Amino acid sequence: MHSLWIGESILQTALEQADECHGKRIKVISVKIQEENFVESDWLQFCLEVAAMGTIAEGARIEIELATSTTCDDGTLATSTGRELFEVAVEVD
Repeated sequence: MHSLWIGESILQTALEQADECHGKRIKVISVKIQEENFVESDWLQFCLEVAAMGTIAEGARIEIELATSTTCDDGTLATSTGRELFEVAVEVD
C-alpha cells in the first residue's frame, strides 16, 4: 500500500510537470527516490504503471533510481517528508 501511495504521488507530480510544459503525452518518467522509503523498485514501477492507466502517462517508460541516504555532520541520517523524498522528471511530446 505504501508503494501505491508513493506511485500515485509521483504520477501526480509527473502530470503537473507535463501540464506546465503543455505536453500531450508523457514518454518517460524518471524518478529518484530515497532508499529510506523502503520501496522495491519493481513494485513501484508496477504501481506507477497501474496509476498511469487512462492518463497521458499511460505507456510511459519508467526509470527509477534508488538514492542513498544523506548523513549529517553529527552522524544522523538526514530525513525529509512529503515530495522531498523523491524527485521526478518527465519527457513529453
